[in-house]
Amino acid sequence: MNEFENVFRKACLIQLSTSTWMGSKMLEQSHMTKVSQNSEWLRGRKLLINPEVLGPLHTSTHQARNLVKQYSLPFPITSLYLIPKESLAFIDERLNYQKNIFKEKVEAFVGTYDLAREEAKKHLGDLFDDADYPADVRSKFKFEWRFLALDIPGKGVMLSPEIYEREKQKFESMMEEARELAAIALREEFAEIVNGLVGKMTGGQPKMIKSSMFNKLREFVSDLETRNIFDDSQLVELAKIASDTMAGISTYGLNYNSQVKDRIKTSMTVLKQAIEDSIEEMPKRKIRLSLAA
Repeated sequence: MNEFENVFRKACLIQLSTSTWMGSKMLEQSHMTKVSQNSEWLRGRKLLINPEVLGPLHTSTHQARNLVKQYSLPFPITSLYLIPKESLAFIDERLNYQKNIFKEKVEAFVGTYDLAREEAKKHLGDLFDDADYPADVRSKFKFEWRFLALDIPGKGVMLSPEIYEREKQKFESMMEEARELAAIALREEFAEIVNGLVGKMTGGQPKMIKSSMFNKLREFVSDLETRNIFDDSQLVELAKIASDTMAGISTYGLNYNSQVKDRIKTSMTVLKQAIEDSIEEMPKRKIRLSLAA
């Protein structure tokens, strides 16, 4: 069995595609001299509409992308992410929710489109052109996603042995990069959580440790079994140390028991360094974010 076949049973790819109307257009060279006369609406591009009107739509697409990133692992092809199969139903449900919100915001924008265009007309003066504004502006907005199964390239009748072997090697190289990207992403996320806790327990001025920080560490350790699709054994060992260290410890004990706090601070500081060392020891070869031609 190929070493990556186990990954195919644990995860699939997701591709999220969103777009919004730009609401701006490049200025012709003959108009560039006028830029300094109206810098709010002319900046090498002319704004066709007040950017604040499109703001809620951009926020909606950013939230959707952040959602996907939060529950996925990076992949060496731009715009694709690895999603553990246990998270697929949840992600699909949340994206449907985000899509409905996006559609509501699109309809709200369409409802103010004519007024916003009239505002632009006042600001742009002679540079205003009705032809810059789509008659069906609703069609300029998109929010969709699809799940893609991972698989090793098959020999098939169309591939010669030479081409098949070349494509197989490219695929395995890509999956090796995916392994490295996933390991770095999870270790850095782990480091950020532990660093936050250590930071709260060090320094001159005492800082209260909130239960949310505590829970964040426990959630990371709990979710690791699902998210660690490439079986990063070193990360598992570090996570177990964190789990054993925090077993039976409460935020109350950390905040109000100096002995407990000192003991946990020492252990977490050692763990912090171990995680940082594990990141530093990762392969130094350049990680590509898209397939070479």
